[in-house]
Amino acid sequence: MGAGFGRRAVARAAGALLLAAMAGAAHAQQGTDRNALIPRQVAEGVFMMENPTGSGNAGFVITSEGVLVYDADVRNADQTLAFIRKQTDKKVRYVVISHAAGDHATGVWHYREDKPVFVATRRQMRDMYMQEKQQFDERKALGNPQTNPYARAQFVTPDLGFEGAMTIQLADVTFQLTDEGHGHSTSDVTMYVPQRRVFFMGDLLNTEIHPGQSESAGIIFANVNGWIGSLERIMARNLPVDTYVPGHGPVHLGRGIADLEEQKRYFVTMRDRVSRRAARGEDLERIRKDFAPPEDFAGYKRPERMHNFLNLFFHQNIERGY
Repeated sequence: MGAGFGRRAVARAAGALLLAAMAGAAHAQQGTDRNALIPRQVAEGVFMMENPTGSGNAGFVITSEGVLVYDADVRNADQTLAFIRKQTDKKVRYVVISHAAGDHATGVWHYREDKPVFVATRRQMRDMYMQEKQQFDERKALGNPQTNPYARAQFVTPDLGFEGAMTIQLADVTFQLTDEGHGHSTSDVTMYVPQRRVFFMGDLLNTEIHPGQSESAGIIFANVNGWIGSLERIMARNLPVDTYVPGHGPVHLGRGIADLEEQKRYFVTMRDRVSRRAARGEDLERIRKDFAPPEDFAGYKRPERMHNFLNLFFHQNIERGY
């Protein structure tokens, strides 16, 4: 065994122990902190910070030229930064957001010392200015300033806006950003990392949990059929992806496109069930009263999110004649 190989094996073992320790500590916090994150290694240098009970997941990729962060919540992005600091001495060079919601877009302030470039689409920038800032300011004024993470933070707006698609290169790692259109939000950005065979989905993918309706400052953004269309277009690319990283729920290492197929099946099945009942003349109140998810999805967490989403299934179907 060469010395270099031995050092790499020791480093991998140490990294695995650190991940286990961090995960154990996060599990211990969950009873009191809904925003505790659990680190999950997805591929070489690729990590997801999973929030199993509260806000959205985040992710980051380490390269020899720096770190790119995907999504940041003001309530826990400091945990992501602390874990990055344990993994590398490289600075955070970029922060990319999947969409302009508080649990994915408000935590860039935590990375201020590294002065990263904050990247978003132009539509996301509009939503940040017009809706999310209002909600941020409202939350900033609530509760005890000593314990309210919003009170201690500043609202950061993107430095760079793009339309359609954008590619970032850090060392030998490529990050392909794509605006998938109006699905979960008005502008859902995915991130494909071809050298690592990993695809970050943001909230277009929810695993083992009912999807949310993307709300900010009282405005609902999700579009059911647009969401289905986004999933279909991503699957049609036939990319060599081992793992799709969800915006909510646990990551399924190596499951590949089966996760996207399940998410699409969820929406089509739920939409059709609501449509059939609406076609029989049932109103929304009646549907919501006794609606139950199909057996395939009965074990999904956060059923209250499903009941909120029934409004969209009902009204958007009527608007489009489904």
